[in-house]
Amino acid sequence: MGTHFTLFIDESGDQDLDKFRTDERSHGSDPFLVFGAALVPTELLPAIRSELDSLAEKLKCDPLHCKEMSHLKTAYFARQASQLRIQLFGVVSKKATVGDYKSDIEGRKQAEDYYNKCASYLLERVGDFMKEHEYGPDQLSVIFEEKKHDYQRLRNFIHTIRKRPIDERANSMAKIDPLAIRAVKKGDDQALALADLTAFSLYQSVNESHSNFGHPEFRYMRELRSKFWKCSKTGKIANFGLKYISGPIKMALKGDTLDFALKMYEKKK
Repeated sequence: MGTHFTLFIDESGDQDLDKFRTDERSHGSDPFLVFGAALVPTELLPAIRSELDSLAEKLKCDPLHCKEMSHLKTAYFARQASQLRIQLFGVVSKKATVGDYKSDIEGRKQAEDYYNKCASYLLERVGDFMKEHEYGPDQLSVIFEEKKHDYQRLRNFIHTIRKRPIDERANSMAKIDPLAIRAVKKGDDQALALADLTAFSLYQSVNESHSNFGHPEFRYMRELRSKFWKCSKTGKIANFGLKYISGPIKMALKGDTLDFALKMYEKKK
C-alpha cells in the first residue's frame, strides 16, 4: 500500500458574501476566506502530536491556536513547525472577486456552498500532489476542524466533481475519497494546530485592515514558505501548494501585499 497520509484542514476568515469589508466599507465580515492544510505521514503523527503538546506547554496555549497567541509566540510556532516533516497547502479567496458565482449559489446554503467550493480548490491542490507522486485515494485521510457545517454536503460535492469533472483540473479529485473526509474538534487533535497555523499565516499575509494600518504580516509565511509543496522543476509555489483564486492581480492586491504574493510565482534561478 505504501505511505499513508493524514491531511489536516482549517480556515481563517468567514463565509459571509453579503456584507464584507472593502476599501469603501470599514465594517462587516472578513474580506477573505483562506484555507490552510498540513499533510502529515500518518506513521509520524504520534511523534508530531507529542512535539506539539510540548510546544503548547511551552507557549502556555493548549490547544495551540494562533488567535490566542502573541505575534512572537506565533512566529516561534511557525519556525518550529517548519522543522517538522510536513507538506503545506493553501487557498486564498477574496470575496470581492467571486462575481456571478455568488448569484449561482444564492439561497440559505450560500455560505456552506462557498466554503465547499474553496475547500474543493484546496483538495484539488492536494490531489495534484498525490497524482504527481502516484499515491492512491486509499492512502489519504482528510480531517477538517469541526465547525457548524454540513460535512455530508461537502462529501456529496466532492463526489459530484469526481463523477462529472467540470474541467480538467477537477480530475485531481480522483485522488480524494469523499468517505475519507471527517471533522474533528480542534481540542481533540493537537495536529489540527498545523492547519490553523497555515490558514492564519496565509490570511495575515493578505490582511490589509484598519487594525494593522493596512500593513499585512508576512513573518509567519516566511517561516513556513519552504514547507509548501512546490514545482520540482521550477520551485514555484503558486498553483502547486498555494492557490490565489483569480490571481493576485485580479484580487487587486497592492504594494507589499502584491509583491509578497507574486514571489510565490517566482521560479528558482
